[in-house]
Amino acid sequence: MSLKAVVGQRLMQDVIREVKTDNEWKVLVVDRLSSRIISSCCKMHDIVEEGITIVEDISKVRQPLPTFEAIYILTPEEASVKALVEDFTEGNHRYKGAHVFFTEVCPDSLISEITKISKYVKTLKEINIAFLPFESQVYSLDTPKAFHSFYGPEPSDQSQRFQYSEKIAEQIATLCATLGEYPSVRYRKDGLHLAELANAVQTKLHAYKADDPAGMGEGPHKHRSQLILLDRGFDPVSPLLHELTFQAMTYDLLPIVNDVYKYISSTGNEEKETVLDENDEMWAKHRHEHIADVLRKVNTQIKDFATDKKISTSNKTTMKDLQVILKKMPQYQKEVSKFIVHLHLAEDCMKQYNQTALKEICAVEQDLATGVDKDGEGIKDPMKSIVPLLLDGNVQYESNFLFILIC
Repeated sequence: MSLKAVVGQRLMQDVIREVKTDNEWKVLVVDRLSSRIISSCCKMHDIVEEGITIVEDISKVRQPLPTFEAIYILTPEEASVKALVEDFTEGNHRYKGAHVFFTEVCPDSLISEITKISKYVKTLKEINIAFLPFESQVYSLDTPKAFHSFYGPEPSDQSQRFQYSEKIAEQIATLCATLGEYPSVRYRKDGLHLAELANAVQTKLHAYKADDPAGMGEGPHKHRSQLILLDRGFDPVSPLLHELTFQAMTYDLLPIVNDVYKYISSTGNEEKETVLDENDEMWAKHRHEHIADVLRKVNTQIKDFATDKKISTSNKTTMKDLQVILKKMPQYQKEVSKFIVHLHLAEDCMKQYNQTALKEICAVEQDLATGVDKDGEGIKDPMKSIVPLLLDGNVQYESNFLFILIC
């Protein structure tokens, strides 16, 4: 089961269904992180089917609904807890009662604040999901400010670094708890502050294991997993290079907003759109493959589909071929539409690839990153390769800036 599916199942089973009552609607109240977690893993219609009438942001002004109980899914932070307490104080009983679920361990200082409204709190639990699942095997801790605290030059950054180490360690521990893993912790010896983080993670894992000795790392034929901690210093160059995988090119070269890809239909008179997410099987299957492989495989899939349906196509499948298939066999509109979308998407990527001199840019980036050219010869004068691209009007200034960083 994918990570997103595991998290979605836990949210539905251990939170929403945990407090569900027949013939009674509830309000779901979230903060920034929990909202993103739910949006990533759950569909709105599934939430509504479980008796949720509305989803609200705890940081925004909300209308009182005193006849409804509320389910709060919150990060254990001062701002969220303060807003929770305010919902039930000063005569402002916004809801009939509160079922509170924290994404991770809540400090005692915040628990003491909640005791002020204890008569309204019907449930208080920690669900240990403090990370953001992006894909079936990709997640984020959503802590962009941590970078400066780990690498900042000021002495005052040390206290912030410790706080972020503790926070990140807790988040990683919740990931392991969610997956039922109790891993051995490994870290890069030369990594800056990694030993400190590794020790913090190990401490958190011990605590979770003590709370759930049977649920973490146990099971028939189960080997102990390995958690490897690396910092960006392990490979500082890769983020500066253009990738030619399907997903990377799509987001680098095309105007994708909120995972939505818009394109003009083959008839040229209608704008269409599709969401690029786990529900799109072709996208999930091909997104991490090289663009050349994607074009070849999609073309092969289309030809196999056409052969199976006894429809002839040209050697290299075109949009026209797909329109012919769709016209002859409208009952397969769903399957053909997926082919159309991904052929459009791949061709749009290649169009941008050719228009922005990306082929030449990638060649120079590889030479600079490896220190040798395609023939294995050392790069003696990097500027000899860079200058022609600096003078090329098709090359965007961002690429020129990346050349400097790589050098």
